[in-house]
Amino acid sequence: MLILRASLFLAAPAVFADGIPIEPGLWEITSTMALPVLSEPRVASVTECMERSEISMDEVTGEGMDPDCSFDISQVGDSAMKWSFDCPVNGGSSHGEWEAVSAGDSVTGKGVMTMTFQNQTMEMTIGWEGKRVGDCP
Repeated sequence: MLILRASLFLAAPAVFADGIPIEPGLWEITSTMALPVLSEPRVASVTECMERSEISMDEVTGEGMDPDCSFDISQVGDSAMKWSFDCPVNGGSSHGEWEAVSAGDSVTGKGVMTMTFQNQTMEMTIGWEGKRVGDCP
């Protein structure tokens, strides 16, 4: 779930004052994760109240994220972003490439994360879709 939240709560560092716009309210977010060790992709859905009108980097690098991770925003537009991260993992490392597109009341995205530890490499792909479904309770 942390990967999903990190994937959705993206945005820009100080040089990019704005993130990507979202409409505040109650959101339903569905993610699909595929790993080579799984016989079929895992699908998970969450419903969450989004109170901000844009998604900022503070949420990505905030609570629960390793302070040794580095983030690189490669593209920020009015409604789309691409970014990557590198993080240490016990005995190895992880690298991710992500992108997201917002239409204000919906967001889609995808990413690939490669983890290397104990001379083994595993790649995980994640796709997600989110849509505003109403007002927060």
